[in-house]
Amino acid sequence: MMDLTRFRPKPFLSFLDEGQVARLKAAGNLRRLTDGQYIHSRGDTDPGISIIESGAAKAGIYGTDGEFILTSFLGPGHSFGEFTVFTDIPLSHDISAVGPTSVIRIPSQRFLELGTEEPAYLSALMRATLMRSHILLEMLHAIRILPLVPRVAKFLLVLTPPPPAKPKVRFKQTDLAATIGLSRASMNRALTELEKVGLIERSYGAITITSSSDLLEWLRDQSGDY
Repeated sequence: MMDLTRFRPKPFLSFLDEGQVARLKAAGNLRRLTDGQYIHSRGDTDPGISIIESGAAKAGIYGTDGEFILTSFLGPGHSFGEFTVFTDIPLSHDISAVGPTSVIRIPSQRFLELGTEEPAYLSALMRATLMRSHILLEMLHAIRILPLVPRVAKFLLVLTPPPPAKPKVRFKQTDLAATIGLSRASMNRALTELEKVGLIERSYGAITITSSSDLLEWLRDQSGDY
C-alpha cells in the first residue's frame, strides 16, 4: 500500500538520541549562511559530512546551458556529503542555503573516529542513506513509468517538506520542469490539471500542496500502488 513514508526520508539526526546529537555537534564546526549562499560546489574534494542544524538547503546540478536542475531539498537534521567519508569521489552537486541556515561540518577522520567509539552513528547514517536511496528509486520510477500528471504529483510529494513545515515547494515552475525533465509547457499543463481539482495552489516561486493526504489518495487512484 502506498503511503507518505515512502516519500519522506527521516533525517540522520532523528536516529540518534539527544546525547549522541550533542556529542556529534561538539565534534564539528558550525557555519551560518544566508539565503542562496553556497555550502559546497560540485567537484569539491574536502572529505567530511555536513548536517543541517537549522534552515534548509537545496542540491542540484547546473546544466551546460547554465540552468539549475534541482535534485533534492534538505531540512533540519539531514546530512549530505557523507559518501566523501567513505570514498574518494568528489562532491557531485552544488548545494546552497534556502533562507538563513546553519550547518555543522565534521571532517571525515573525526566522523570515522566517532563511528568507532559509538557505532550508532554509522548505523544511523546507513538507515538515513538507504531511505534516501529509496526515494531516488521512486523518482526514477516516476520518470520512466508514470503518465505526465501523476509523475508531477509524485515529485511534488517527494519535494514537499514534512510537518511541521508548511506543505510548500519553494521553487519556480521552470526549475521543477528541469528537475523532472519536462518542457515548461508540459509542466504548466500538469500543474493546471492538479490545480483544477484543488490539490495545489500556485504562487510566485512556490507551489502549495493543499493536502498531502489528498494528493496521495489522488495519485493512488491514478496509478495504483506505483
